[in-house]
Amino acid sequence: MLSSKRANPALWGLSLAVVLLASLFGRPDIPIDETRYLSVAWEAWQGGDWLIMHMNGQPYHHKPPLLFWLIGLGWSVFGVNDWWPRSISALASLACVLLTAQIAARLWPDRHKVPAAAGWLLLTGIYWLLFSTSVMFDVLLTAFTLLALRGVLDVWRRGGWRGWLWCGVGLGLGVLTKGPFVLLFVLPVAVAGPWWGGERASGKAWWRGLLAAGALGAAIALLWVIPAAIFGGEEFRNAILWGQVAGRVSGELAHRQPIWFYFAAGLVLVFPLVLSRQAWRAAIGQGRQRADSGTRFLACWSVPAFIALSLAGGKQFHYVLPLWPAVALLLAAGWEQGAARRGGLWLLPVVVAGLGGALLAFPLWAGKHWFAAYAGPSWSIGGGLLIVLALVLAVVSRLRRDVLPATLALFAMAVTSVLLLLVVRPFSPAFDMTPLAAKLSQLEKQGVELVHVSAYNDQYRFYGRLERPLSQISRDELAVWFAGHPESRAIVYLKDPADLAKLDADFSRPYLSGGVALIGARSAGQWSALRK
Repeated sequence: MLSSKRANPALWGLSLAVVLLASLFGRPDIPIDETRYLSVAWEAWQGGDWLIMHMNGQPYHHKPPLLFWLIGLGWSVFGVNDWWPRSISALASLACVLLTAQIAARLWPDRHKVPAAAGWLLLTGIYWLLFSTSVMFDVLLTAFTLLALRGVLDVWRRGGWRGWLWCGVGLGLGVLTKGPFVLLFVLPVAVAGPWWGGERASGKAWWRGLLAAGALGAAIALLWVIPAAIFGGEEFRNAILWGQVAGRVSGELAHRQPIWFYFAAGLVLVFPLVLSRQAWRAAIGQGRQRADSGTRFLACWSVPAFIALSLAGGKQFHYVLPLWPAVALLLAAGWEQGAARRGGLWLLPVVVAGLGGALLAFPLWAGKHWFAAYAGPSWSIGGGLLIVLALVLAVVSRLRRDVLPATLALFAMAVTSVLLLLVVRPFSPAFDMTPLAAKLSQLEKQGVELVHVSAYNDQYRFYGRLERPLSQISRDELAVWFAGHPESRAIVYLKDPADLAKLDADFSRPYLSGGVALIGARSAGQWSALRK
């Protein structure tokens, strides 16, 4: 079943389905990103405006609309629910696995074990698996990046225009997913075709095809951009045409990080393979094949994008997710050549077993931390299971070295599921927006005016199915607000969850490392005193 010679689409899909179920049962949607994107989709669903997205009643220009469209499409089929939005990333992840295997088959057509290994190695990344079950844009962007790159390879191998058609579709849908980010990963590969592809990737036909693919991608994106720019107003138009890109490149919008940030991100992206000497051998062995077209193709895909992302001011770990398939392909090619077949695994099982031991012994070290209140018996069970998984990996890695990529992938998915269901799930009360959102919905139906104190990211709109935006004020404006709106209720936050008991609140609960409460005018003074 775990064949090293052929792809396993059914098993890949089943494995991702298991991780998706673990995510759905193991955690709520995480604020502020996932909760915000769901609320943006809900506002479009509620208001019927799928051209200009809105957040808390205001035009939302931070992301293009494709993910929101896909959420709405699923809701129109299955009804409004919590599981479909996360399923989009899971389906995109499966598409990425299949496309990665197809790219491997085109790069190394005579090396029949590489596609299956590449597919499995893509699923070894725990960071990748977590984003494969999230309401985020990056795995979907990666799928369209891979579609465009596969189109480039189709032209190189087979000629004709069909490959450029798929390249253009991938570029256009990638722009509609996360703006021009897709160009960072595709354009250098296509432009450097003569270097990695030789005569078949050069000449007038190649450049005409590339221009045609770019024109098709631009046309697909402009089908939304032009009407959105016309009807969205000047601020919205400036943001989608220039402001968002310039702000993220400069870091003025958010997430400004030092230039070395993505070197640390690389370790996160490649975990747990970073702890495998077999993986290092495979990467180094294939990396030395400098004349190999596949190695050069991967270099054009990853190196320029990594440099550009590092030079940009705004940085997030998940921005480099579209580079993970390139890493998986490099490792798969090196693995197939035998560079990684010697010896079993020892460091990775030791580290995972150590994590399991720490979970077993959590009463000895967790007591002084804010998350101690959420730790419990499930942590001990999860720790024991991690130790068992580590022992199984150590044994299997020595007995079945021929299927080590598949073994590592199944191990990573098992570890991810254990962490979600037994370690992360107890934290759910600190992240779940539903209880407070239900209270807000009840008050909204009663006609009570609601206000959010401090920056609001629309984290309650979807979960309470709220119909109206929330007013928003600063912390210092609360007394003035209640003077003019004495019957209203305010959503406030506290840094210490223990302070919730000192507040005469209509509703309160833990929130992240602190707490959130719904208060009336009588409690405004109490809250002001507690936050000092």
